[in-house]
Amino acid sequence: MHIKHIGLDVIRLFKYDEVNGGVIRIMGGYKALPKTASTGYIKYGVTINSVQFQYSAHRLTYLLHYPDMDQTLQVDHINGIKTDNRIENLRLVTHQHNNFNCKTARGFSWDKRLQKFKVYICINYKVRYMGLYDTILDARAAYLRAKKKYHVIEER
Repeated sequence: MHIKHIGLDVIRLFKYDEVNGGVIRIMGGYKALPKTASTGYIKYGVTINSVQFQYSAHRLTYLLHYPDMDQTLQVDHINGIKTDNRIENLRLVTHQHNNFNCKTARGFSWDKRLQKFKVYICINYKVRYMGLYDTILDARAAYLRAKKKYHVIEER
C-alpha cells in the first residue's frame, strides 16, 4: 500500500472534532461533508492544482495531533471500527503490524496432496509453517494460537 505524504497546506483545511472525534473539513467557513469509501473508511476530497485527492479521516486526525509523525507508517484503528476516528482509538504502526488486524486471513489452506490442512503464519515478512491438521477446526485453533503468540502489537 502506498501512503501519500500529507502536507501542512492540506492539514490546515481540517480541525479536530472534540465532541464526536475525527475531523471536520473547513471550507470558507462551512463544513464539507465526508464520504464513506467502499473500504468502509471515511474520506475527504481535496483539490490541489485541479487534481482531486482523497484523504482518510483517521490519518488526518492523527496528523492534526502529531504533525511531525513519520508518514511512512500507517494509522491503525485500535478497536477495529473503521469509522471510529477518535484520537484515543488511533495508533501509528508498521504495515506488518497493521496486517496483524486483518480479519480475512485464515492462516491455513487445504493441501490436496497430503489431504490435510496446512497452517502457516507470517512473521517478520516470512511465512512460517505451523503444522498439518486433519480438521478445519484444529487448523483454525492452531492458527489462532500462533496469531496470539506472534502477532503482538507493542505500544510505543
